[in-house]
Amino acid sequence: MHAVILERNKLVARKVARLFTSTGATALAVEDPALVTSCIGNADVLCADTFDADLVVEQLRAKPGLRGVLWTAEPLRRSLKYLVESNAIDHVLGRKDFESTPRAWEVVMVARRLAANPGISPPLAAYLDWGFTSVELDVRSTSDRDVAVSKIAEFVGSLSVPKRIAEMFSELGHELLMNALYDAPIDQHGRPKYAGDRKADVTLEDSERPTVKLGTDGTRLVLQVRDPFGRLERKHVFDGLARGLSGGEMDQSRGGAGLGMMVCHNASSAMLFDVARGRHTEVTAMFELDMNLREFRTQAKSLHFWSH
Repeated sequence: MHAVILERNKLVARKVARLFTSTGATALAVEDPALVTSCIGNADVLCADTFDADLVVEQLRAKPGLRGVLWTAEPLRRSLKYLVESNAIDHVLGRKDFESTPRAWEVVMVARRLAANPGISPPLAAYLDWGFTSVELDVRSTSDRDVAVSKIAEFVGSLSVPKRIAEMFSELGHELLMNALYDAPIDQHGRPKYAGDRKADVTLEDSERPTVKLGTDGTRLVLQVRDPFGRLERKHVFDGLARGLSGGEMDQSRGGAGLGMMVCHNASSAMLFDVARGRHTEVTAMFELDMNLREFRTQAKSLHFWSH
């Protein structure tokens, strides 16, 4: 895989190129947007700040098969416009400011999975440092959902963080489990089984049960919910979130899916959606524990969508 990296900050460009190269890819860093067209011939991936996203989209249209990766130091709303418009862009990496490199683990993950097209879903351990602690919650019914939400709040509360963080993550857990319990399950004819009444008590069959994992390494907090159906669509993530961030009506076409996108955004530093069509939908939310809530509200956030 060959990546072209358009980045005006030479030091940032050099580090991103090094991170791509560490995965076995080749990388060319370009500082001047005017040079991109002449460098893109053998590229598989074009990376740039959202500031240069119009140029990225132009190149993606001209070269079918080329993938786009954006990073930004701004709120997610501007970047989402390009994800909605171009099916060749599925990744936005948040960074602290325009002088900072995107998170190294995110760059390496994207590079590795793009090369594998998109490869196997990373385990929970991929998002945490060695020595982390994790729990797996058993959820097979509506009552189990409520117990799991309480356990999430208790787990986060034990980390000596502001109460609001525990509340955000328990709200996030509730939304993700609502989608896994009510929206995801289908019958043998492909029809939703429980989405008609999201207030009804349900008990899932063993083959329908989601897996719920929660972990921390003291620096990051990660929640992962996976259902065995793989029905989440790209448009439900990007279109619903774009409308929510613009103040418009959120997508309610899949029950609470539109609302869930906003809850995901408001409770996380990075959201990762991994859909294996007909096999699983896995949603992973990451929160940086060293960041105060004021910084968190204004930070650039990451968003990833994988489909295979």
